[in-house]
Amino acid sequence: MDIEIQHNSGQIAEAFNQLLQQTQNLEPAMRQIAGVLADASEESFEQQRTPDGTPWAGLSEETTIPAREAQGYWPGQILQVTGDLAASITTDYGDDYASIGTNKIYAPMMHFGGTTSPDSMIPNKEIPGREFLGLGPQDEDEVLDILGDFLMQFDEAL
Repeated sequence: MDIEIQHNSGQIAEAFNQLLQQTQNLEPAMRQIAGVLADASEESFEQQRTPDGTPWAGLSEETTIPAREAQGYWPGQILQVTGDLAASITTDYGDDYASIGTNKIYAPMMHFGGTTSPDSMIPNKEIPGREFLGLGPQDEDEVLDILGDFLMQFDEAL
């Protein structure tokens, strides 16, 4: 459904035109939002919890603390044996988007969980999801503040 608004006041029409021109480039706000996404992910790894604050599942029998200690990987944090996954997180932004992701092929399994393949290091095992990308309620509030501040600067200019 298209919505069309027409008004004959020259001042109002000009104000709408200025607002449309200003908000067509949301890149400054999207850059800040990408930063919120990155901070949320970094905190998930640091706190070992989902962006909304739910603690990650503990270690499985295959990845117990004694086994990790024997390999020299513990003490440590879940999903950070080498730190490669956390270090692979990247953000991007543009005029109309902010995104976060990773190029690690195992990232979806770590994030969403699932059953490992028969050829994996831990064949045919259930891996719990440990979400590390996304926004929690406090992050959503921060994004709304960014957008509100962004729109306020244009309101003040009018």
